[in-house]
Amino acid sequence: MNLDSMIKRGQFPWQPRPEATELDVWHEYEIPLTGTFRLSGHLVLFTQVLESSHGLSAWAYVRLEPEEGDEASTITFASTDEMREFVEDRFQGREVVLTLAKDDRIIDRWTRSRVREDLSSAVEDFLNGIIRSVDEVLDPEQRIRAKFASLEAAGSELASA
Repeated sequence: MNLDSMIKRGQFPWQPRPEATELDVWHEYEIPLTGTFRLSGHLVLFTQVLESSHGLSAWAYVRLEPEEGDEASTITFASTDEMREFVEDRFQGREVVLTLAKDDRIIDRWTRSRVREDLSSAVEDFLNGIIRSVDEVLDPEQRIRAKFASLEAAGSELASA
């Protein structure tokens, strides 16, 4: 499976391509947050890693090996903590796709990444890369607006912490 073609802008994060099928939701709160789907014959595990109060969310995807897919199709969890641990273990040390969504639609910010520590650290590295890329925007007004939006978001997130 080509990880570069796993997601498409404008799609729901739990169905990141129109041809994704067999959605199996493991955890949801108004929307699917963790589960699996099939894409090009492969089973893919997805999870929402974090969500901001501004409608922005970070999502992670990993292709499961056939034996992992067999396990995933029959597993049950006693708690969401147990599910989260299982999910983290499936991402650990593997190449994954990370993306951002705004108001439950994938935007054009994504990357392939290897999860070295945990999903949160991988997403932090992804976000840091996006923030650094703002300095490469040629139009100074666009750069300033992007930085200002970052400050506004950081201010509201820090105030609620």
